[in-house]
Amino acid sequence: MNFFEYLYCRLYWWNTEVIKEKNTPVFYAIVGLGVFHGFSVIPIFDVLYLWIFNSYHIEEFIFGLNPYLTIGVIAIVIDFLYFRNKQTVLYKQFKKIPKQKKTRMDALCIIYIVSIIVVNTLFMFYFRSKNAG
Repeated sequence: MNFFEYLYCRLYWWNTEVIKEKNTPVFYAIVGLGVFHGFSVIPIFDVLYLWIFNSYHIEEFIFGLNPYLTIGVIAIVIDFLYFRNKQTVLYKQFKKIPKQKKTRMDALCIIYIVSIIVVNTLFMFYFRSKNAG
């Protein structure tokens, strides 16, 4: 089980055990993972946009769509296509993981989530400061 499969299972567990979602826990886990994937790609997009167009002001994308919304939708669609038929197999594997390994993986998940939030916040402040001045 790779890191993102584990993160999916942890999100699924969160939705079923903590929030007690009974109708659509798979959907919420996939959307959550898609959001994290989208937030991971956004700094790369920002750097590439700055490098290619030499501009801190990011314009509307194809058909006038926001590029960040487009990245998020693409991430959610890819995650949906990947995880839609795997959830039962992955969750069975997840339940068999020893507690010590789950603790390590949970720490990595928290580090991953906090780091993408921090990186995106720093990029937002940086780009706003360049656009303001």
